[in-house]
Order: sequence, then structure tokens, then C-alpha cells
Amino acid sequence: MNSVRRRGMEEKRIFNTLRWPGLALRMHSPHCPSRRDMHAILSDIRFALRQLRRAPGFAVTAVLTLALAIGANSAIFTLLHQALLRALPVQNPAQLVVLSFAGGASGHVHDEGGDTPDRMHYFTYADYTELRDRNAVLSGLAASEPLTLGVKWGEQAEQASAEIVSGNYFQMLGVQAAAGRLLEMSDDTAPGANSVAVLSFDYWKRRLGETPVAGKTLLINGHPFTVLGVAAPGFHSIVWGRTPEIWVPLSMQKTVEPDWDYLTDRSNYWLTLTGRLKPGVTAVQAEAAMNPLFHAIRLEDFQFLRNRSAAEHKSFVDRSHLHIDDGARGFSPMRDELRTPLTIVMSMVLLVVVMTGVNVASLLLVRAATRVREFSMRYALGATNTQVVRQLLAEGLLLSLLGALVGLLLAPQVLRALIAWMAGRTPEASPFTAEIDWTVMAFAGGVTLFVGLIFSLAPALQFWNPRLAESLKQQVGTGTGAALRFRKTCVMLQIGFSLLLLIGAGLFVRTVQNLKATNPGFATDHVLSFDLTPELAGYPEAEVPAVEKQVLDALAVVPGVKFVGATNDADLVGNGVSGDVSVPGMGPKNDDFDSELPWVSDSYLQTLGVPLLAGRYFNSGDTASSDHVVIVNEKFAKRVFGSAAAALGHHMTRPFKPGDPAGGWNIVGVVGDVRHETVRDNPTVTAYRPFLQADRPDSLTIYVRTWQSPDTASASIREAVRRVDSRLIVEDIATLDTRIDDSLSNERAIALLAASFGILAVVMAGIGVYGILAYTTAQRTREIGIRMALGARRGTVVGLILREVLILAGIAIVVTVPLALLASRALRSQLYGVSASDAAVYSLAVLVIGGVALLAALLPARRAASIEPSRALRNE
Repeated sequence: MNSVRRRGMEEKRIFNTLRWPGLALRMHSPHCPSRRDMHAILSDIRFALRQLRRAPGFAVTAVLTLALAIGANSAIFTLLHQALLRALPVQNPAQLVVLSFAGGASGHVHDEGGDTPDRMHYFTYADYTELRDRNAVLSGLAASEPLTLGVKWGEQAEQASAEIVSGNYFQMLGVQAAAGRLLEMSDDTAPGANSVAVLSFDYWKRRLGETPVAGKTLLINGHPFTVLGVAAPGFHSIVWGRTPEIWVPLSMQKTVEPDWDYLTDRSNYWLTLTGRLKPGVTAVQAEAAMNPLFHAIRLEDFQFLRNRSAAEHKSFVDRSHLHIDDGARGFSPMRDELRTPLTIVMSMVLLVVVMTGVNVASLLLVRAATRVREFSMRYALGATNTQVVRQLLAEGLLLSLLGALVGLLLAPQVLRALIAWMAGRTPEASPFTAEIDWTVMAFAGGVTLFVGLIFSLAPALQFWNPRLAESLKQQVGTGTGAALRFRKTCVMLQIGFSLLLLIGAGLFVRTVQNLKATNPGFATDHVLSFDLTPELAGYPEAEVPAVEKQVLDALAVVPGVKFVGATNDADLVGNGVSGDVSVPGMGPKNDDFDSELPWVSDSYLQTLGVPLLAGRYFNSGDTASSDHVVIVNEKFAKRVFGSAAAALGHHMTRPFKPGDPAGGWNIVGVVGDVRHETVRDNPTVTAYRPFLQADRPDSLTIYVRTWQSPDTASASIREAVRRVDSRLIVEDIATLDTRIDDSLSNERAIALLAASFGILAVVMAGIGVYGILAYTTAQRTREIGIRMALGARRGTVVGLILREVLILAGIAIVVTVPLALLASRALRSQLYGVSASDAAVYSLAVLVIGGVALLAALLPARRAASIEPSRALRNE
């Protein structure tokens, strides 16, 4: 009697508290469909809110799961959008074009990257002025080059990143001033006649606190410059990836870069060019119109080449072609190296989003299974399939919108952490900003809506055409048939997605481990390095070698210092100084080939610990007045002479360099190979020359090998340089190990993100597997009770549940591994020292996901084993 009364009260509660809102629609006038529809939607939303309040644990779990996926998705898409998709923050960016050319470039190339074997993006100053003044299809053509300046405000000196730009730079782009005014053509006239500068908004805010600055004077490389104004916030450069703090006009090139006179050198390719099309002119039309002009300019330039052979004419003039491409996003040497990593990470994030949808769908399925009697009652009271689906969609979309809201609140925090991680020790140099714009919000909203619709339909299918008689009598029928198959499919999908992400994470983690373990060819421990450029302190060209030697001598006597060395071509920083060399008498193939050509101090090779294979190192006797000598690496010796010992005594020359010594450089030693630009690169042919025999002074990177911990020597090094001259700027002292870590920042970022997404996927898979198995096991209470009543042991019951999970996991693994092998082919260019089908990575990933699935199934299995047969049968 009591049980009958309780059941009647339960049915009354369901009827009163879960009354179907759609039934009330019949009371409204059929002549007001819009009002009726709005009332139904609001009723569905209010009812969905009541349902979520009644299941706070489920709501919080689902919302947080969605928020993590959407937050990560928004953060990564923001990076991808900024690097690859976003237009420059300038006036009418669609009218901008970027210039490049095909054809030879005989001379010095200032190469930031971004070039291809058949396309160069750097031009001479003469090329720029001719193209700017003689074309009829561009309303403006601006030029720029990055550089580092020595800046002094009052008594404080520091280094600052900068751009040297043409006078029409800001005007052509349509960039406005935040304070004062910007550069104009009248500020870029005769060489050395325009000592003016413009500050970036970020630098002005960070360095000067937004105080009035127009008209003030600062020292740049020891020369007074007048500040004209500050550029608008948000603008950095015409080239994406550059973050200049100061702009100076092209006419001041010799002042800020005293080593070279680029303005008169027609063989120095150093400027990137960006133009603006005239109204009605397309890029294709502009390219066709400007190529005859470019061909004529190349013909003029050819007359200044030292090598004017027929072959050179064919390469330099006949095959030359000017390319004009869309410049809305600006030229970027970083874009190509970031495109693949960001696309890979974005694919991982989208996989996490899909997995999140599956996870939440499985949670909704489990929760919907507990509401069978509720929805059966609704059908009995007259609800239609459409009304049931609409209500479930309202609940699912409400969850997705709440998840999107929390995710977008998390996204800026995730984005800041990612940018800080990638920027490392120089956050001000990062081209990325922690700003989520409307495009990203629209993308996140679209993904959210799509995922919400998909996972909301899963429980709706479960209640389509229910069997009312069975459902109202008892809560059965949800643990078998199509519903059970769908839940099992969800389990396999979550395991499969997690396995894919774990394999990707494993490959990237192994890549970083291999890169860090790679021997660069020298000893990296106990070594500090920093840049020294006396020109930034105002030293004239003639005095630079003397002050550099004073600094090296001062550092050599600092307590705890073992060796001090210096070079103009630092290792593992992504740069190179190369040129053509020749070895007379060793055959035609050795008459002209490319070699790395660093200038080094006499103890540089010993400081880095580069092993000597034959001959001798440089010594203090190798000066400007002594015989010119060179030390080559093993790859150079084997390429030309076949062995290290055979190279000694031969001479190396440089073709088309009339200022070089008449007899060339005598090879006095052979050293081991080093990896120069990055640890990924194979050693290149290299010829080291004594810095004291250099034809002109140059900036140095100084290396200090210490007996003690390098970190403790930093203060002593700064003090030693200060005693030589307090104007000398010493910034960014770091260990060689830190430099290597910096060079691997992209790889480390990808590995970190991949590992984070893999761990997140595994956690979500564990939660999803546990939720589905917990409910499915509860649905089989009667079956398990009968098994145990017939003599089944508890271990047998546990094995039954675990075996089912292992079967599902096995199917998922068998299907996923071949897919992973196919997908991992896209990762090959990003891997190092590990195969895309590495057996260890795949095995470990399978073991991890299998272990997580078993752990997720263990608790439901133990609960099933603890069922008392009599109670299970009595409850049914």
C-alpha cells in the first residue's frame, strides 16, 4: 500500500513540476504565430534552466568540459588568425601589395627569411627609388629594414628594436599619430640631414609612461635625434613579426648603421617593399605594367656587377621578373615557419572540441536515461516528437552557450600564458597580442552552436517514438538496443580521439628531447654570451676594434673566467654570414662555392670547445700585420681535400673581392663541424678568419666560459664592461643552454600544447568512460543479481565489466592506429630524430589509454561486484 502511494506521489510530482510547456500553446490564438513561437522558446529556456539547477553536478561538469575546449580553441585560433589571416591595421589594407622578384642577386643580401629558391623579397636602395619614382600604377611605394639601435634617455642607455623606413612609410599606410606627428617625405631627404625619430605606442607607454615626448631629444648610437611623435596603438610594422620600438628615416642609414653605406651600394639587397595600388588597378595589371621598368632597372644594375659574363646576364637580367602579390596581411618572414605548426595545433584543438561534443553527448545520454519515465509521461500527456526534440535542443544549447561564455572568459588567460611561453625572455618582442577580436568570437560561437546542436540530438534520438507502456511501468529499455550501441560508440570515439592526441603529443615531445640532446659540435655548459656593438654607444668606425679588444682583455682577467671569445656570426641564433670562396689548384668545382665566413677572436674556438682535428688554433700573433690565416671545418676539408690533414698549407681566396689579401688566406688548422644556425641544421662548410684581420669592424657576440656557475658571473661581466666604458650597452646576458632553448621555442610550444591537449583528452575520455559504464552497470543490476544468485563470483562480475571495456578499447585502438599513421605523415616536417610511425610512441600511447580506460571502468566494476542478489531482485 505504501509503495503504491509513493508511486502515485512521484507521478504527481512529475506532472506538476515538469509540466510540458508546449501544451500551453494550444491556449494561444492561432492568429499570433510569432508571439506563440516566442512564448514556446522562452518556456523551453526557463524549463531548461530549472533542469540544470536540479542537476548541478552534471551542469558544472558539462559546462567546464565545454569551456576548456572552447577556451583552448579560441586561444589557438587567435594565434592562427593573427599570424596567418588578419589584415594589417592600416587604411584600406586590400589595396596593399608586396613586391618580390625572381632572378640573380649578386652581392650582399640582408635576409630575414621568407624567400624561396625562385623568389626574393629584398631590394637595393637604387631599385626602390627607381620603382617608386618611375611607375604609373602605384600611388605609393614604401621601404623598410629592421635593425637594433643604442638609445640613451638622460643617463640610461639601452638597446631598442627599430625600423629604418622611407619618408612616405606612414602616409602610404594611412597610419595616424597618437601624439605629435609621424615621418613625412620632407623628413627623408639628403643622407644624414634628418635626425628625427618616431616612437611606437607600446614603447612610449612602457618606457616613458605616455608623458609628452614630441620635440624631445634622445641619443641614438651617440647622435642626437628629435622625437617627432608616437604612432597609433596597435600598429607595429608593415612586416608582420617585426615589433620596432623606434622608426628613423632611410636618409639616416649611415648614421645608425655606420658599418655600411647601403644607400650607394647597388649590390646590397636589404629593403622590403610594399606598395599601394591606384584606384581601379589590380595586382595583375600592376605586375604587367611594372615588369618592363624592372627589366630596365636590372639592366642598369648589371653594369655595376664585377662578374658580367653571359651566364650572369642570363640569370640576372633575362630571367628576372617582378612579382606583385596581395599585401593586405603584409609580408612576413615568420609566416611560413609558423603556418604548419599553428595548423597542426589548430587541428588538435578541433579534435578536442569534437571529443568534447562526444563527451557531453554521452553525459546527456546517461542523464536522459534517468528521465525515461519523465519523458514517457510527457508523451502520454500529448507532447509531440518535435516538442521533445525542441526541449532537449534548448537544454543542450543552453549548456553550450554557458560553456562558450566561460570559455571566452578563459581564452585571454590561456592566450597570455601561451604568448608568454613562446616569447620566453623577450615578451616585448612577441608579434602576438592577447586580444580576442570579433572574428575569433564569431568562430567560437559558430563552433559552439554546431557542437551544441550535434550533442543535443543524441538524447533526442533516444526518446523518438518511445514504448510508453514499458517506460511508464519501469525504467528499462535504455540499457539495450540502439541506445546501448550508441553509448558504446561514444566510448570508442573518446578512446580513439584520445589515442590520436596522445600519439601526436608523444611525437612532438620526442622531437624536443632529440633536439635538446643533439650535439651542436661544441660544449654548451658554463658559457655565457651577450652582444657588444660599440657603434650603438656612438663610437666611430675607426675606434671600434680598439674598444672591442679592451673589452675582451678586461673579461679575460675577471675571476672565475676560463676563456673569452667573440664572433660576428653567432651560433644557434638563426643567422648566418656566408659568401663565395675558392681554393686555387683544386679543380673547377672548387673555383667558386658557398661557405660560412665568420670573423672570430683568437680564443673563440677554445671558448666554445670546438675540437682541433689538425694544425693549430688562432693565437695572439694572428694580427692585421701578420700573414692572413684561416681555419676550416672538417666538412670544408673533406669537400675540397678529402681529409683534414691534407688541407693544411693550402690557400683559400674569395672571388670578386679585390680588397682581400693578394695571396688569400693560408689554411693553418682544421676543426670539428658545428651546427650553426639551429640544432636542426646539418653542419655547413665553414671558414673561420681572425677578427683582427677583418677588413672592417663589426658587431660582436662575446662568449665567456667560466669555472663557476655562469649565472653568478653575470654581475662581474657587466662590471668589467662598465669599467671599460659606461656607455657600452650590455643587455640580455644568457647561458648558451638558454640560447638553445630559445631557438627551440616553437618546438617546445608545440610539444607543450600537444601534451596539454593529450592530457585533457585522456581526462575527458576517463570521465566519459566512467559515466557511461556507471550508468550501464546500474541498468544491469537485475542481470548481475541473477548471475550472482546463480553462483557467479564477484571476480567474475568484475572481469565481465572490464572485459567489455577492453573489447571496446581494442576496437578503438585497431581503428585509430592506422588513421594515426596516415595523419602523422603531415607532421614529418616538424619532427626530428623520430619517425612518424615510431613504435615506442605508439606503444606508450596505447598503454596509457588502455590503462585509463581500465581505471575508469574499475569503480563501476567494483560496484557491480558488491551488488546483493536479493536486494537487486527485490528492487526490480
